[in-house]
Amino acid sequence: MLTNTLPVKHIRITSAEAKMLEAKCSNRLKWSDSGQWMGRGTKPNCFITDTLHNRVSHTYSFPTDGSAMKWNDMHEKGIRYTGHMATVGLSVALGLISGGYVAVGAGAIAAIVKDEVQAGIPYPRMARGWSFEVVFEHTFKWSPHPWGQKVFIQKITLISRDHHGTVVSQSESEKHYQLTELPDGVARMIASSPSRSTTSLFE
Repeated sequence: MLTNTLPVKHIRITSAEAKMLEAKCSNRLKWSDSGQWMGRGTKPNCFITDTLHNRVSHTYSFPTDGSAMKWNDMHEKGIRYTGHMATVGLSVALGLISGGYVAVGAGAIAAIVKDEVQAGIPYPRMARGWSFEVVFEHTFKWSPHPWGQKVFIQKITLISRDHHGTVVSQSESEKHYQLTELPDGVARMIASSPSRSTTSLFE
């Protein structure tokens, strides 16, 4: 049993360091029943926490009737995306972080919209001069303690604005993942990246 005899503190730690600390804190052979460290070296602090948060967004502008019609037709003709819908948000966030809009493309972001439509949210139709913003907010929580939080939360917000900049519609969804559900290091990489906001014309 691990008992907290060291102060709880927030840290920044690499994925490799985190895995090493987790291994030490979860190895019951290295701890006595009273919580005394019996392994080699200094007793690890298993009560530290690492919490990360960022915000990544991309806004499409629709300068012409043709660009707005093209967006609207994407829904009417059917949006197709190869992959599991549960991971589309993660893939798009990774693309925006690593390479910006060019690395993502409209199809992937539209797939997120389709996911929302299937959940009962009306499809955000555009008109000339309007804009559509997709916002990703990420929260990463980790502790090496066997009972500590190891979770990644992705909140996706979709916002439509008219030519005056007035919000016409807005929807939000939130997905929670245990870190063990995701590829090693992906959640930490996403949440530790700098917040950024990009824009492009939808053509």
